[in-house]
Amino acid sequence: MLVQVDLRSSGRYLTCWVEPKVRVGDQVTLKTSDEPARRWDVLRVGEARATTDIKRGWNNNI
Repeated sequence: MLVQVDLRSSGRYLTCWVEPKVRVGDQVTLKTSDEPARRWDVLRVGEARATTDIKRGWNNNI
């Protein structure tokens, strides 16, 4: 399961999929990004979705 989140860091904004344990107001780092030490504030957390549903949407197989 993954959740879609909106993140903010020093005027930069990002939307991505992360593990569902994240809550609004948390600070997270994205270890697999180009800047793994950058801290991001969580602004919004969406509903949890199965990883298979997300990948099916990326391939336009909904």
